Amino acid sequence: MQAAVGQLPLERIPTTLPGDDRKRVESQYLRFAGVGVQYALTILVMTLLGIWIDGRAGTAPLFLLVFLALGFGGATWSLIQQVLGSNDKGKKQ
Repeated sequence: MQAAVGQLPLERIPTTLPGDDRKRVESQYLRFAGVGVQYALTILVMTLLGIWIDGRAGTAPLFLLVFLALGFGGATWSLIQQVLGSNDKGKKQ
């Protein structure tokens, strides 16, 4: 079917890449999605660990703040290494 002038075509034209290019792009998207999940989980686990230690030691909010800062710093460092390191891996191969 042809669309009238000024209307969008009725058939959808896929915007995918052929073969190996598609797999490469999909793997990059999945890796970067995993980086975000890792970032959030690192901060969450470190925060919960700080809350747990504060509850056991009775030092609230000392360890919460310490482990939150460590989690945030470590997760940010890891995020930067993984995102910027992805360009270096492509150049080495």
